Amino acid sequence: MGQAWAAETKSVFIDSAGSVNEAELFNIMNQALNGEVSGVLLADKLPPGEWDIKMPDLISRLNNTPLITVEEPDDDILEPIIRRLFEDQGRVVSQDLIAYLLKYHERSVAAQREIVIELEAAAQGQKVDLTKAFAAKFLKARSEGDLFAVPSEE
Repeated sequence: MGQAWAAETKSVFIDSAGSVNEAELFNIMNQALNGEVSGVLLADKLPPGEWDIKMPDLISRLNNTPLITVEEPDDDILEPIIRRLFEDQGRVVSQDLIAYLLKYHERSVAAQREIVIELEAAAQGQKVDLTKAFAAKFLKARSEGDLFAVPSEE
């Protein structure tokens, strides 16, 4: 989403900003301050205060940058997104399956999109319904690193 924002606003988006070279990050921050770019959006799992920054001027700029913490979406937001992801695959699934994915799979939209695609492909490959039981077997095989195991619906 950051890339889309940057493209739309002619700004700079940096993912995993805490691992970017300090001089490069400092240069980009200065470009924003000088109006050479319209804005900068930095994303990282850690706040800037926990990055390994040594450059005092960069520390000062980061300390004066507004911070927003983005939490994972709650069930009320994520449930219709997952349902829609399945519908986009041409599949209507049970509430049990969606509840299972909400409880046992990573809660980011990107991770849910990935698992929906994988589950759909596996179910089509087996020519079976996509059920909670099928998803549980699939996720177990996946977590055990058996990427080639496609559970059968028994």
